[in-house]
Amino acid sequence: MSDYRYRGYSLSDGDPALQASIAYDADNGLYGGLFASSVRDAGDAGVQFVPYVGFARRDAHGRSWDVGARWSHFTTDDAWNYAEVHAGVTLRRVALRVHYAPDYFGQVSNLYAEADGSVRVRDRLRVLWHVGVSHSGSPDRYVHVPAPYGGYSNNPYVPEGTDRTRVDLRTGIAFDTRVCDVQLTWQYVDDGNASAYAAPWDPTDRAGWVVGCAKHW
Repeated sequence: MSDYRYRGYSLSDGDPALQASIAYDADNGLYGGLFASSVRDAGDAGVQFVPYVGFARRDAHGRSWDVGARWSHFTTDDAWNYAEVHAGVTLRRVALRVHYAPDYFGQVSNLYAEADGSVRVRDRLRVLWHVGVSHSGSPDRYVHVPAPYGGYSNNPYVPEGTDRTRVDLRTGIAFDTRVCDVQLTWQYVDDGNASAYAAPWDPTDRAGWVVGCAKHW
């Protein structure tokens, strides 16, 4: 990918990222896997590893329900490691999920709701869309925001502020080729009054184009 943007913000400092994943789905509904991506933090290169497990079932109406948990581990900064659980339902054209992390990026509790969908307009062409809403924890907590984004050289910890909700959007196209699944998306994040949130957080990082090529086996 030309940029690894996670819930709106870049985890690769705007640089290209290489990603890979392996997954297994059992007949009884259990599934699990491992996702990995290169990341960059303040110039330091590393890897994000995300092992996950879950359970999914399809009902008589064709809806697929699932619950699961995952662990995000960053080799660049162990303080960013966090666990998260989710519950969701996949309909014919849209997937809805709610995620909860008690210690999001090692800083605050976080609730994240998202809706994802795609519409096939040609045999090999799809239109993609995503909407996510994220809400962080208590305003009494302090988060780490390095200067000049809100902290001070001798004290980078600042109050979260009263506005602890942000919205991220993604839209674009996916084209299936013989080589890979090519995607071009525009991604945008609105963090309200730009109050301190939780890593990743950068008030100058609001939008960007991302192109990717994914190969499936």
